[in-house]
Amino acid sequence: MKLVLVTLSLLVSSLAMANDAGCGIGGMLIKSNTKLMQLFAVTTNASFGSQTFGITFGTSGCSASGLVKNDKQIQYFVEVNQEELTREMAQGRGEKLSTLAALNGCASDSQINTFNAQAQTAFKTIVPSSKTTAVDFVNNMKSASVADACKGS
Repeated sequence: MKLVLVTLSLLVSSLAMANDAGCGIGGMLIKSNTKLMQLFAVTTNASFGSQTFGITFGTSGCSASGLVKNDKQIQYFVEVNQEELTREMAQGRGEKLSTLAALNGCASDSQINTFNAQAQTAFKTIVPSSKTTAVDFVNNMKSASVADACKGS
């Protein structure tokens, strides 16, 4: 029952993102651009974690450079992983936080480490309360210039 509720939650929360599933196994298998089919593609990516894996390792049609410019992908990633991201950001390290760094264009370990440290320093600005939405999370992160760690070499 819990799995059904989580899946329904993902489906409902994904409606706004349904026009661009991006990379991952869902994007590779489902080529139709109808909202319903893109919703299935997004849900498939979220269910299997193929997009996170693909972004990290450059598989499943993913590349960090293609997703960096896509604010919807960053927002969707935050929405799906916000609880874990919040915890990892407070700690200054973690797989989801490093993936968020990659989505923002960090390519080297040094850039990812700097991103993670800056995110931890700006934690209270990025997540001012437990009711912070994914949209506010992303906007606050931009305002705090955390992604600046990803620019340059």
